[in-house]
Amino acid sequence: MRRIYLSVIFLLVPGFWTAQAQTSASAASYLERGNSLYAGGDVDKALADYGTAITFSPGWALAYYNRGIARYAKGDLDGAIADFDVAIRIDPLYAAAYCWRSTVLHYRGDLDEAIGGYTKAIKINPRLAEAYCNRGAARTAKGDLDGAIADYNEGLRINPRSATAYSDRGSARLAQGHLQEAVADFDKAIQIDDRKAVVYFNRGVALLDQGRTAEADKDFERCLKLDARLRAAVERVKEKPDLSPRAIRSH
Repeated sequence: MRRIYLSVIFLLVPGFWTAQAQTSASAASYLERGNSLYAGGDVDKALADYGTAITFSPGWALAYYNRGIARYAKGDLDGAIADFDVAIRIDPLYAAAYCWRSTVLHYRGDLDEAIGGYTKAIKINPRLAEAYCNRGAARTAKGDLDGAIADYNEGLRINPRSATAYSDRGSARLAQGHLQEAVADFDKAIQIDDRKAVVYFNRGVALLDQGRTAEADKDFERCLKLDARLRAAVERVKEKPDLSPRAIRSH
């Protein structure tokens, strides 16, 4: 079966004052600097600054939340979940923290718990498009393609400019064998953001399955220009064009 690359929508909340705790100016300064360091790719120093912010304001859920994201980026899954747990304990209505905790669980393979967390986030904030789309990715991983597509539909209703949601809905439709609908979703994703290699890869797979080989080859060529690491995947697909699609996760 063919490989389909799925992505997860990530959230990083910038530093701001929250009503849940009296936050010191020092804590806010360290959090802001940590955000800047994280955005610049210096995750280790960002982690240090988030830790200092927590020392100054140990009741600030946002500091634990952002440190959880940074810990996930470093591959510290248990540490990330622990931070999201603290953020949720401080603020039980922190929908984004539930969403991110579920993202880590999804990555770890705990799909049922992840889906439950996304559902909790949606109950708290029914307008959180990321929760629907990430739950869709988890449902795709479990093989619940109809449920996944329903989630992507709702996520796109809330945020119709999400290239990732169109791409992932297209991947689910490709896995169902609905090739025309899949191509239409990939087309839309590329219209919004034409820099994602996996979208060209997946559209190439759908086009190849439709017998549109020349168009598929152009997509594979564009895919490799954007990310040469996908060369092996492209070569496997082109060598075995009769294989059926399957979904895998990509981060």
